[in-house]
Amino acid sequence: MMKALDRVVSLYRKQYESDPVLTLFLTILIVFFALFVASVIITGGDTLYYTLNSDQSKLFSDHFDSIFSGSDRPYTQYQVIYPSLATVFYIILGNFVIPFVNIPAGGSLSSEMIRDSQVGIMSFFVIVLMMFFTLHMIFSRILKDRHRQKEFVFLFVILLGYPFIYALERGNNIILALIFCFLFLLGYRSENKFIRYASYVALGIAAGFKIYPAILVLLIARDRKRTGRRYAYKETGICISVVMLLMFVPFIFTDGTPLVFLENVISYTGANLGVTNINQIILGIFQETLGWPGDIVSVISYAMIGLFTLLSVIVILFDTEMKFWKVIALLSCNLILGLGVGIQYQVIYMAMPILFFLAAEKEMTRENLFYTLCFAMTMILVPGIAQGASAVIGAMESAVVAVIAIALLREGLLRIYRNRSAERDLSRLQHPNDAK
Repeated sequence: MMKALDRVVSLYRKQYESDPVLTLFLTILIVFFALFVASVIITGGDTLYYTLNSDQSKLFSDHFDSIFSGSDRPYTQYQVIYPSLATVFYIILGNFVIPFVNIPAGGSLSSEMIRDSQVGIMSFFVIVLMMFFTLHMIFSRILKDRHRQKEFVFLFVILLGYPFIYALERGNNIILALIFCFLFLLGYRSENKFIRYASYVALGIAAGFKIYPAILVLLIARDRKRTGRRYAYKETGICISVVMLLMFVPFIFTDGTPLVFLENVISYTGANLGVTNINQIILGIFQETLGWPGDIVSVISYAMIGLFTLLSVIVILFDTEMKFWKVIALLSCNLILGLGVGIQYQVIYMAMPILFFLAAEKEMTRENLFYTLCFAMTMILVPGIAQGASAVIGAMESAVVAVIAIALLREGLLRIYRNRSAERDLSRLQHPNDAK
């Protein structure tokens, strides 16, 4: 027994010495997973029940509600908040699924009937299997130098990561949006025009499902130093055009318009669904706790989100020394904390910087230790101890995302300031008469 334990310790030490960042990241996830499994066994499954959405009627509900609402005037009757491309996707899916749903005589169609039908549930799991297969291929592509460890990363980030489990349990299409974000990141720098434009289409599809991934277009403009300003701005314009077309043209095939869609989104995001983004934090502090008027609180909320977004854009466009994975992390923080509906599965976007971080960093510096701990904490499984635990877990993981955002903004803004100061000092030395 002791020999076996010594061998395990020796293997772990060897693995840590060769790749400390990835080893520590996986260790944290595995330890928390083991604790979670132990808690499930001890409590007879209660912690698993509380960790997920305890409302059983919500199982896969986002998927099947979308198919149901797409069957008849999704925007004007059911106030759908998905962009038109996502709505068209569910309308098409419904045309294949709904004819096989058994509707009782004298009854009417419901999302629960679609979920309980054979074709309905099978269509969902076929989509899930295709998504996980695609994510596995993406992980293999990014972590190509981590032959032995990439399967563990895929297992504990995708299959057992809390945001992914929550998104899957809700049946939300955010996993699809994440896949197309990854495809954009893998192709937007390609010298092959076909691959590059295909990546723009991928970003358009991601935005067509969740809107906010459109912010990734900033990466093309950021590359202006490498590619040249004229080329970068031309490609940015092309990408924006593709994204806009895929976001708005599909409205032709629905009963909605951009204005109706916007009204639906505003009415939905006004509800405080938790504490996972800036809007919800401001609502919780100023409106629910201090009792401030809703109009004033909304102004404060949008001002804070605007400031956060503006500072992020400044860092992304002008801090050319920031590492690629950090830029992706800052963009992901905006997807989670910024505009939009703050729900636990939003943290799923942290999978993008996590993968590029693990692929790029191998030395355990103080900075890498900080980000390793933070990234791991966004994906861990935490046992729920009471009703509403999922909201608390989501708030905890979003708080970690906020810490990452603050660290990245601080680093980027300080570096921009120092570089500007150095340029001014150099200019004064070269042109002392101008200073007078």
